Amino acid sequence: MKIFKKMAVLTLSVAFMGAFAQEEGSILGEYGAITVKMLNGKKTALISGTSTETVEISEDVEVDSIYYDRDYSGEWGKPGTLMLPFDFPSGCLSEFGQIYEMTGIAINGTSETWQIDAKQMGSNGEFSANRPYFVRPNKNQVIFPAWCAGKTTMKKTVGADTKFKFDNWEFRGMYSYKTWEEGDPDIGRVYGFAAKAKEVDGKQIQQGQFVKVKEGAYIRPFRGYLVYNKSNALTKAGANATIAAIEEDLPSSIEVVFHDEEGTTAIYMLNPRTGEFSTATGWYDMKGRKLDKKPTIKGTYFNNGKKVVIK
Repeated sequence: MKIFKKMAVLTLSVAFMGAFAQEEGSILGEYGAITVKMLNGKKTALISGTSTETVEISEDVEVDSIYYDRDYSGEWGKPGTLMLPFDFPSGCLSEFGQIYEMTGIAINGTSETWQIDAKQMGSNGEFSANRPYFVRPNKNQVIFPAWCAGKTTMKKTVGADTKFKFDNWEFRGMYSYKTWEEGDPDIGRVYGFAAKAKEVDGKQIQQGQFVKVKEGAYIRPFRGYLVYNKSNALTKAGANATIAAIEEDLPSSIEVVFHDEEGTTAIYMLNPRTGEFSTATGWYDMKGRKLDKKPTIKGTYFNNGKKVVIK
């Protein structure tokens, strides 16, 4: 029997409908990192955000309550990733923080730098099952409000497509634990998030920052990462030459632009080789486009990560 020490780090409580004959605390189903039990008279899914077990749901499972155990104790704005096997209105997490869907990655024609665009999901949006998202939490615990109540369906994960393509890039969600060992073809073209604070290449990396995947790196279930898949980079013979060719094509830094419903809310500079995620320097317009110099036209801009109004 599994024991969950930190319960309700992320909690979805829904209305109980119907009676169950099972005894309190009995296990109704086990799906790797998810266990369904009878708790407080409800068929409850317990999701371990620290488990290394593969999530294996072969067919949809209806439950009455969901508890997601994961520590979000980082500072507000530290980006992270999240994927879950159920749908819910994005407004359910409005008190927890902001959810962003990746909408693209491309070279900014003005600055000739790479940019990831992440658009905030409004209160009318929907968090879809089996899809990875960006999150910027402002607290480590949230209880879904009553208006989110209702039966919840855990969607099938076995065979589910959790990859979302953007030209030569993929945003991949994971339901299994993965480590990148020596010789893994992913090494040199993967960008992940740090699950906890640690030191990389002599620099302190904080929770939620991007980290360039190296040998020994790992990712747990319910998270996502970016991978570069430019096929025409594979022009040299031999495994080592192939990886080197891919690394040469990768950008040295990526600007990550978070947009809300009114415009750009934050711009970060990602250095994939050090894993550092820092505030972008220079002037940007409200659409996240970098400017060559300080603007002279009246309006609101970003300068070194802060909003500035030019009158």
